[in-house]
Formats: sequence, structure tokens, C-alpha cells
Amino acid sequence: MRQHLCITFSCYAFIIYLFFQPAKADVSSTLLIRTASDSIYNGTSENTGQPIVAINAEFQVTSTLVAGVQFQDSEPENVRQRNRNLSTYLGYDKKISRNWLSSTYFTHRTFPGGQREWDYDEFSSRLSHRSGASIGVSYSPNYYSSSVKAIGTTIKYSRPLIERVYVKTEIGNVSIPSLFSYQFAEATVGTSYKRFNVELGYHWTSDTILHTPVGNITSPQFVLSVNYVAF
Repeated sequence: MRQHLCITFSCYAFIIYLFFQPAKADVSSTLLIRTASDSIYNGTSENTGQPIVAINAEFQVTSTLVAGVQFQDSEPENVRQRNRNLSTYLGYDKKISRNWLSSTYFTHRTFPGGQREWDYDEFSSRLSHRSGASIGVSYSPNYYSSSVKAIGTTIKYSRPLIERVYVKTEIGNVSIPSLFSYQFAEATVGTSYKRFNVELGYHWTSDTILHTPVGNITSPQFVLSVNYVAF
């Protein structure tokens, strides 16, 4: 527990430090505002299918080091679950050849005001090809604050269709060895214009498992999102 608290505090402290640092030539930042008809994480809905609003601030500290924070909220009509959450993350992106990029991230997710304690840490790694294909793995030692470990794998692919229109797909598996595993998939079409981006995606999960120690597993089906890059 002490190690968990130290890692979490260090992550928050570093990102707060970036906010108050004077601007440097090698530091850039991005602010993204997002609304969506549902909140999807690892293929499932975290907020009983209610609309969400999210803000994501990301800092490119060096050519390889990334830090960010994201807050999102919604107002579900029934029991509060994981609808309000705050994520902080640190990442290391490294180009390993002309065509390949490796990414390693640590993320801490916290859920203020939740029905119960959901906070957890996640380590992830992804290998991406310039063609738009990538494969990733993730590991959480305390998934949704439960005494279980979760291992995730995903394969993604994206490509342009015509000018300003693109498609992307994702398939994945989440395994909690002591409990269960499930598969999920997504097919999305999107368009971009200036600072705006609009996406419509169809999501699917292999099972609907209610009242598990890590929350409800539900298939969100169609999800519409609008993104605005403030800077």
C-alpha cells in the first residue's frame, strides 16, 4: 500500500510541477475538450450509458516523455458508479526504426464520489507501425481497487478513407485470471475539420456479466463523440 501511494503521489506531483514551470522551447501542450454519448474503457461502459464531458491536458515534455491528466464526468440516472473519474499518466514514446514506435505508459485512475472505492493503477505498452496498425498489452495489479490482477491485450488499425474521413477498428481481450475474461471490439468512422473531430463507433462485448467485483460488464453499442482541440 505504501509503495502504491508513493507512485501515485509522484505522478500527481510531477504533473502539477509541469503546470507551474516556465515555458521552455522543448515543452509543448495540448488541451482537448470532448463530449460523448457514453464513456468507454476496455470495451465497456463505466457510467450506465449516459453522456459524458471530458477535458484532457497533455504535455510533450521532451521528444520522448509525455505527461497528462484527464477528467470526465456524467450524471447517470441510477446508482453512481464510475461515471466521474480523474486519470493522470506518464508515458515514454520511442521511435525504434523508420516504421515502428514503442510506447510505455503508467496511468493512475481515481473515481471521486463513486459508490465505492474504484481507484487503480495500470501499466501499458504498445508497438505501433506507420501503416496505422498497433498491438498493445496492459497490466493492473489492483483492477478497480479489487484484490485481483487484470491483463489486457488489444490490436488496433486506422486508415484514411477520403479527405477528412477515416476509419479505425479495435479488438481486445481483458482477462482477470481469478474471475473471468471477456472480449470486445469497435468499428468507428470519423471526420475532422479544423479543430473539430466527430466520431461514430459501434462497440461490442462478448458477455454481459452483472455485479462482478470490478463492476458491471455491459456492451455500449453505438457511441457518438465530438472533440475540440483548444490548443
